[in-house]
Amino acid sequence: MGRKIGVSLSGILRFCVILAVTLYLWNFFRSYLLFLALVLIAASPLLSFLLLFTGRDRLWAEVLLPERRVGRNTAFFFTLIVHNPHRMAAYTADLVYSFHNVFTGYSEQRKQHIWITPVVGKRIEQKLSSRYAGRIEVRIEAFEVFDLLHMFVLRDCGRKDSHTLVWPAFAEPSEEEVSSLVEGFPREEEMKRRGTDYHPDYEVREYIPGDELKNIHWKLSAKQGRMMVRERLASGREKINLLLPLGGDKQENDELVASLYALGRLLLHRGYPVQLYWEAGKELRGSFAAEDGELEGALVEILSENGLHQESRAQEQMALRHPGESYILIRTGAYRGAYIR
Repeated sequence: MGRKIGVSLSGILRFCVILAVTLYLWNFFRSYLLFLALVLIAASPLLSFLLLFTGRDRLWAEVLLPERRVGRNTAFFFTLIVHNPHRMAAYTADLVYSFHNVFTGYSEQRKQHIWITPVVGKRIEQKLSSRYAGRIEVRIEAFEVFDLLHMFVLRDCGRKDSHTLVWPAFAEPSEEEVSSLVEGFPREEEMKRRGTDYHPDYEVREYIPGDELKNIHWKLSAKQGRMMVRERLASGREKINLLLPLGGDKQENDELVASLYALGRLLLHRGYPVQLYWEAGKELRGSFAAEDGELEGALVEILSENGLHQESRAQEQMALRHPGESYILIRTGAYRGAYIR
């Protein structure tokens, strides 16, 4: 990263005023001490520039956030650290940083004027709390370091951003039947009568953006002229499609993600593998899960993208991309979903 030392016009103007006043006083009083002060003032810009120049590659700022995910409405700390291993020089700096929730689109920016001590540098700890789930990013937008005289400024200093995940509110799945949480979901005995209780360990379907390359069925893809994927299924259970209909309301989206997580865990614990679908940009994204870790991985992907979308587009895309397939439409309220045939 290129680092450039620029000139601060306000600092130069301030220096010129001080130099002119000192020169006037020396010319008037002809004092030896004033002459010595005049020499030191005249030499100080060079010394100040050399200290900033020698420390330019050592100065950098980073953000530290909790590595593990945190819960909604839970206070957590983040730390801003400015490193200055130089033993001889201290600096002042302007630090501009922003908070950003990728899932909700919320963003806030702050600026601080700080003093960077030699060796120790500077540490700033602040408390954060997110009302909504999502990927929280703290970015250092600008980091400018000034010499002691504020005549020179070091721009494009090294900086390192950080992120953490705010997890949706969640209660462990109860022992209730899935049919009591999903409107219209067929009961166990009804599914047996239909003969849908057994499926092979794998099925082959068309590729969906987000599928892993290792699951691609290359021979069948070459034969059909389109990408086909092997999809692992849990033994003895029918795969259940889950559709997350994200919209334009942050509160509603937050509750929908919580419902998706709770219902997905319940289905997995009942032995049903799940195929998740959600809208990402202008396409329908998909992810298969047969265990809790795979479900959580899909949730991380969902929370790491902008969740604000036009209402009902997900259902339209589902009908277009997968016509005739039944799925559970994630909802909130008395039922956590509605079974769409």
